[in-house]
Amino acid sequence: MRLLSILAVSFAIGGSALAQEARMTKFGTHFKPIDAVLNKSHKRVEITGAPSQTAPRYYRLRIRVTNPQSGKWSIVVRSSGGQVLSAFDQEARICETDGGCWTKRLDAKLPAVQLSTVSDDVRVEVVDALYMPSEAETPFYSPMPGNTNELLSSLGIPDSDARIALQMQADNLGMLIGFGPGTDGKPVNWCCSGTRLTSDLFMTNWHCGAAEKMPETSFWQDDICASTIIDMSWDGDSQGREFACRKVEFSDKSLDVAIIRMSGLADGPALSEPLVRPKLSWERPSNGNSVAILHHPACQAKSITRGCSVLNAQVAVWTGPEDGDPKTDFSHNCTTETGSSGGPVYSSEGKIVGIHHLGVSPARMEPGNFGVSAEAILSEIQQSNQALFDELGVPPRP
Repeated sequence: MRLLSILAVSFAIGGSALAQEARMTKFGTHFKPIDAVLNKSHKRVEITGAPSQTAPRYYRLRIRVTNPQSGKWSIVVRSSGGQVLSAFDQEARICETDGGCWTKRLDAKLPAVQLSTVSDDVRVEVVDALYMPSEAETPFYSPMPGNTNELLSSLGIPDSDARIALQMQADNLGMLIGFGPGTDGKPVNWCCSGTRLTSDLFMTNWHCGAAEKMPETSFWQDDICASTIIDMSWDGDSQGREFACRKVEFSDKSLDVAIIRMSGLADGPALSEPLVRPKLSWERPSNGNSVAILHHPACQAKSITRGCSVLNAQVAVWTGPEDGDPKTDFSHNCTTETGSSGGPVYSSEGKIVGIHHLGVSPARMEPGNFGVSAEAILSEIQQSNQALFDELGVPPRP
């Protein structure tokens, strides 16, 4: 089935042609909760110290448990009215690691955390909290003529087969929410896009692995992975689909790609096999090919940009000169914003031909926004990590 009537994929994170200058999308506000340590005698804390915004999209809390004697414990997060927002116990062993565990979305103005334990040795700390607004405050808009970003939840598609096909593709789209130090040492969080390839492998951009302008050695370090959340929910879901980054299986700066292994949150759903696995294409896009992008522009809900095409199928790698080799990039005219980075670029046949990674840039004479070809990504993975390539289940190159 051809999906041209609904798909046309491309992503954008405004920035220059150099990886270290890629513009990140700051999303949400980090704050350190006040009086956030619990134990046997201090079993409840109100999360205070939040920013002044009164209408959050949601909050998240990162909780670390110290439990040297392997005692039993349970945690409940409640709204101000007492409703249970989240609950988990010592079976969530990730909470007892140095990185702790993030909660799922907490749809409450200011939640409270309650501990239950009979052990004198159990200590719980709410290490971090994130306030999440409805969208990024300062996106870098990279508009192209003839198309615009459309929310998938409000997209009218009369053809039921086409609608089902698009929804199954969009089920695999996720918003990556990263967290780490900025250049001034203060905590920063940001968003990107990406797509789930298997039950627990997720592909996004390499440059989504640290805050903007951080040194190359900072990208995708263990603490960055431990702080990363992948939100695959549709806004308005009664059951969120949010997962943690467990391990970075593959990353490549020149191809601006990272593949990370996901695991469940302490209070989140288990990972399951996608209804339909995305199909990565060995075929390089050609000039004029119709494409579409699934993404989270400006950190908004699942969106699509359609009605666009490939401008130049042979663009030099983003870390080198414009007239250099290899020609791993391609340009496209899909409208994007910051937050679109890492989003899959689909062909009219519903195959992923690349991932979006850069918006229009004065540092490049080449017009348009930019993606990295799936063919170049697959070739590198096959050469450098055969086990991962086999796990992806991609057919051999034709």
